[in-house]
Amino acid sequence: MTTALELFMIAEELVTRSETHMPSDLILALASESGCSSYDCEFVALAELLNAPLLTYDKQILKAFPTIAVTPGEWLKG
Repeated sequence: MTTALELFMIAEELVTRSETHMPSDLILALASESGCSSYDCEFVALAELLNAPLLTYDKQILKAFPTIAVTPGEWLKG
């Protein structure tokens, strides 16, 4: 029988393999230009890297990054 610890370790390994390092200088530049937090800008940078929309309800992000950030409702409308 698989223990909770074994399952946790398996899940941790799967997540760790999917991590993407985002350059700190890019994050800080986005934060400085936009006024958004560096935490939020990590998601913006990742969306840009993946060429994917950033789905959010955060009004500051939507305003600062209109080419990448979109509300889920707008995205569903296509």
